[in-house]
Amino acid sequence: MVLAVTYDNETGEIWQHFGHSEYFKLYEIEDGQIVDSAVIQPFGQGHDNVVYTLQEYSVSMVFCGGIGQGAVDGLRLSGIQAVAGLSGDADAKVKEFLEGKISIPIDINSNCNHHEHEGSCCDSGSCGTGCGGCCH
Repeated sequence: MVLAVTYDNETGEIWQHFGHSEYFKLYEIEDGQIVDSAVIQPFGQGHDNVVYTLQEYSVSMVFCGGIGQGAVDGLRLSGIQAVAGLSGDADAKVKEFLEGKISIPIDINSNCNHHEHEGSCCDSGSCGTGCGGCCH
């Protein structure tokens, strides 16, 4: 299994905007253990390019912070499961997942209060980003 995490290459933390992620950290997992990892750059910005990149690397699951409905739909069509609303150290989150401490799936748009808006952008169904969902 290949697990991808939106990645801040400077801090090692989960990047909070799926479609704008400049890096992904890929983890190859076998028998519940990380056997290899690598940091990659997507083939371009935007949901379509990011989803295409993940397809090309045979990713089956992605961890991210915020993600919009357009990206969710693209991932679903590609057979890639998304776990959203995560933050913090990417390596630590993957280890938590392997230890069974992260439940999947979670509601993709359930944790989108990271935007600089009054209240939750999910309350209105959109934050005006044009990304097709409440988070991007």
